[in-house]
Amino acid sequence: MRAYLTAEWGKAVARPYYRIYLAVMVALAAALALIWWWTGREGMFQGSFGECLSLLIPFFSAGIYLAVIVADAVFSDQYKTGTLKNEVSYGIPRERIYLGKLATAAVAGLLLVFLTLLAYAVLCRLLIPAGPEDWQAVQTFLFRLLAAVPLWLGALALTMAVMFNIAHTIPVMVIVLTILMGLGPTLRGMMGLGTGWLADWAEVLYRLTLTAPMDLGAVSLWDPAYLLWCWGVGLLWTAGCTAVGLALFARRDIH
Repeated sequence: MRAYLTAEWGKAVARPYYRIYLAVMVALAAALALIWWWTGREGMFQGSFGECLSLLIPFFSAGIYLAVIVADAVFSDQYKTGTLKNEVSYGIPRERIYLGKLATAAVAGLLLVFLTLLAYAVLCRLLIPAGPEDWQAVQTFLFRLLAAVPLWLGALALTMAVMFNIAHTIPVMVIVLTILMGLGPTLRGMMGLGTGWLADWAEVLYRLTLTAPMDLGAVSLWDPAYLLWCWGVGLLWTAGCTAVGLALFARRDIH
């Protein structure tokens, strides 16, 4: 497994797609930091370093959808190119193939997040003056980041499960984005139908969606219930999608 992970990691980071995506994300983070600096110099923004970090928190919800791009960068149309068929024909166990690519995508995604946020934080710290409430803002930033990570991984596991079992990119994107973008609003709409059993079940199911914790606005700092909710939902989707995806892939006839 170690040799397979090493090979997958080498292929993932060597692909121009991933490197371009990483460069774009870091460049966007740097540009945002420079915007705060420029607007501050012009007197339009008087925020501190901590406030700059707080302004990035709403973007964490986008990580759920960016996980789709990370998965695509790692999987990279392997049905179309025949790479996956070659690996299976070579005799590599399908469990190793599936879990190896999923682990590679997870590490690649976390590395991308780390470098992007690091570039943003370092530039903001160098360019933006400190404030008296910075430590509180830093804690809030880290707290919401810790809560977002399992939700991102759940979205990644969902995407990889669909990619392994559907050979064409467009249907994959339609299915994944429909689940991520449509499930939560649909259930919220059902919750508004009344107080009957349908609304009650819709509320229960809504709290199990990947986007529900992100929809919550104000959260008490280091609230253990919120962290438990995020990690519970994220791990549930990660484990469930991996189990279903691997079971289907193990029975799939690859041509």
